[in-house]
Amino acid sequence: MALDDFRIEELVLRVPGLTVDEARRLAADVARRVAERLPAATRPLHLGALDLRITVPRGTPRSELAATLATQIVERVSAYARNP
Repeated sequence: MALDDFRIEELVLRVPGLTVDEARRLAADVARRVAERLPAATRPLHLGALDLRITVPRGTPRSELAATLATQIVERVSAYARNP
């Protein structure tokens, strides 16, 4: 899938302690980071809906949340694309 073909239509994050605005900014930051890190071209594949449950280590600073979440999403999506 090329980056142009990859789309996150819905990203649901449950992060205790964030306001609605903070959660929206976090989701936008995660989506941007995921888009930047996905391989430029892989074989065409329609993944459909993926339910990824990701746990962030307790005590992770807010400043590192987006990077941590994006890393785990990219790793899981890439693994799924290799072995659907």
